[in-house]
Amino acid sequence: MSVIFFISYWTYESWASNSPWFLKYFFLVLGLFFLLVSLKPKNRKGWVYFTADDYGLHFPSSSSQSDDPVFLDVAWKDVGNIKREKVYGNAYGVSIELKITQNEIDSHFYNEVRANKILGCSQMRGEYFVIAYGNNAFQKIPHAIEQLLAIKRANI
Repeated sequence: MSVIFFISYWTYESWASNSPWFLKYFFLVLGLFFLLVSLKPKNRKGWVYFTADDYGLHFPSSSSQSDDPVFLDVAWKDVGNIKREKVYGNAYGVSIELKITQNEIDSHFYNEVRANKILGCSQMRGEYFVIAYGNNAFQKIPHAIEQLLAIKRANI
């Protein structure tokens, strides 16, 4: 976006003819704004939904605003089904069943629980709390699920 606005600023006289002069500088200001936004490190940092290793899954707290979030560690023995299923809006996503306490749900998944209450979705399957991630969270859902299941199988 920034490049487009800078090009518009530099070539303004050739295509704008009798347009107001302040538009040229408006393009410059917009170009600078988008450049600053794109260079801000926090805007480039991707959100980590969870990490997986030999010990289990690790979920950052959704309520933590710091650079060092508190993680909820869930051992593989407390992870149930990991599968591809329809989530909100009939889009496919990844669902993960977790055997965790209500206190852990309240402290680490508060925003998700609140969103699901609004949408009318239940997140409990028996003794498991279910967390789901939409299609845009992963590049290739089947590949991500297979990787998680392979790590789980190797460590149970």
